[in-house]
Amino acid sequence: MWNPFKAKISGPDLTFLPSGKRVTVLSGTTVLEAALAHDIDLNHSCDGNLACSSCHIYVEFGDEFSNPLSSEEDDMLESADHVQTNSRLACQLKVYANMTVKLPES
Repeated sequence: MWNPFKAKISGPDLTFLPSGKRVTVLSGTTVLEAALAHDIDLNHSCDGNLACSSCHIYVEFGDEFSNPLSSEEDDMLESADHVQTNSRLACQLKVYANMTVKLPES
C-alpha cells in the first residue's frame, strides 16, 4: 500500500513472484528485510539467523549481481524442499541490482 509519509528511496527494484509486487530497496538489503518492510508474506522461522531453511526462495533474475552463496547457506539449503540451482535463502541474499525472486508455493 502506498504511504505518503514514507520517503522515496533510490536503489534497485526487487520483484516478488507470483504476486508481481515490485519494491525499491536500498542496495545491500536482504530479500527477507525487503519482504518484511513491504508486508510480503515470507516464512522466516529463525528470524533471519541462518538457522533454518524456511525462507527458501528461487532467484529468477539478477542473481549474478548478488552476494555469492556461502558454504553455511549452501549447507542450510540441503534441508529445504524442492531445491533447484537458483535456490537461495532470503535472509542471506542481498540485492545490489534489479532482481526477481519467486516464493515457493505453500
